[in-house]
Amino acid sequence: MPERPEGFVVKVVLDVLKPHDPSIVDFAREINSVKNVHRVDVSIVEVDANTETVKLVVEGHGIKLEDVEAVVKRLGAAIHSVDQVVVEKR
Repeated sequence: MPERPEGFVVKVVLDVLKPHDPSIVDFAREINSVKNVHRVDVSIVEVDANTETVKLVVEGHGIKLEDVEAVVKRLGAAIHSVDQVVVEKR
């Protein structure tokens, strides 16, 4: 089996559908609590009667997308797409 290239995820941009509650402030704080996440930026893209579509930018070093996804799901939200990933070497 070929050797896996080394690299650490340092930024992920996600399209997320979330309920109005929690607010984007609380949503961002919860995502920021994920291991290896150092910065979270949440922008509302669209508002519907029961939901908000947000652009979620997560930055850190060695981010594990599955850890971010678990918190997103716990908060009642769903990831529609992964729109950008940045990987760096140490």
